Amino acid sequence: MKDKIIYKSNSFSINLVIFFLGFILFSLIAGYIFKSLERNSDADSKIAVYILDSIFLIFALGSLFYFLKTQIIKITKNYLIISYQFLPFSRKILLEDIKKFKQIPRPVKYSKGFDKPTTFYTIFETLIILKNGKEIRTYALSDFEFIEVRKLMEKLKRNEGTFEVDKLTTAEFIFRNLSVVLFLIICLILIIGLSNALINNS
Repeated sequence: MKDKIIYKSNSFSINLVIFFLGFILFSLIAGYIFKSLERNSDADSKIAVYILDSIFLIFALGSLFYFLKTQIIKITKNYLIISYQFLPFSRKILLEDIKKFKQIPRPVKYSKGFDKPTTFYTIFETLIILKNGKEIRTYALSDFEFIEVRKLMEKLKRNEGTFEVDKLTTAEFIFRNLSVVLFLIICLILIIGLSNALINNS
């Protein structure tokens, strides 16, 4: 009999949106640069444009790679399952084999003009430390989800009767990630502008 899923991490994450928009944005920039090749007959200019275009294509492919690698975590009464959102691979870990959890925030800095760079945290690396000393790394949990999963794991160890887990509402999710949401809106505006420029120049 298949184990009942008690908890599933949010499939719609900030990281997912960042990688998706990053793929579209860098692809559009690469396309716009490639279009400029038609207006450059100078060989040296073409070489420079090809190099620049290749760099943005690498960024686009990198964003797509991380988008496809986006993971989700599911928890049953006996297992923690790490699976890919878009790929048919998963890993099952017995709960009794897990020693502890640890989360490390990865800082992201951005600057408005010449202002001092502002640091915010959108990417959180979760370390699942096993009793045999091995560590499993995943980016599937936000800081809020990490706290809830740790609480749930404690309840499962104590074999409590109820395993309810708090979830953020849409409004709470936006408020907690307001600076990142604004950054994504700016990226969306750039994407619309670049799309319009490519359509008009085609």
